[in-house]
Amino acid sequence: MAEQRDVIEILEHDHREVEEMFKALEALRGATGEDDLKRKKELADDVTIELARHSVAEEVLVYPKVEDKVSAEEVKHAREEHAEAEETLARLEKLDASDPGFDAEVETLMAEIRHHIEDEEGQMFAHMRQVIDEDELRTLGERVEAFKKVAPTRPHPNVPNETLPRVAAGPAASIVDRLRDLATGRGS
Repeated sequence: MAEQRDVIEILEHDHREVEEMFKALEALRGATGEDDLKRKKELADDVTIELARHSVAEEVLVYPKVEDKVSAEEVKHAREEHAEAEETLARLEKLDASDPGFDAEVETLMAEIRHHIEDEEGQMFAHMRQVIDEDELRTLGERVEAFKKVAPTRPHPNVPNETLPRVAAGPAASIVDRLRDLATGRGS
């Protein structure tokens, strides 16, 4: 049996997956054909699902640990970046891929997320490795992987990006999100 990846490896893997989706979206920038527009919307939905699951897992499980053991300032900055990206995701979700503003919102999202990834991978993750032992990082990784399976799949910008509100709203938001996804075929 493979050894459990630690939380940093899991989060970095998520970042690589999102970046691959961004590259596919960039390749479709300006596309107007029916198949291309459908693919752009599907990719945007997939990015939204992954980012929602990833960010809520960080906010509920990772950031409290980082705040306690590493840096409250780094967590404050990361939460602000999440809130900004969540607003962009909410705007993007309302747009059809043929809308003139769709590509611009995708561009905004990519810039926000790439900056956030740079901050996390360039600073926060290194600081976590310095002060959190490997066993704890692996345990946190297990918790993040399990949490992402039940996390919301859509942006909820009206829910504060703090642990308690996310935990309180999470189960109901997740059920509603997943039922909507099932009904519409989103993310399938």
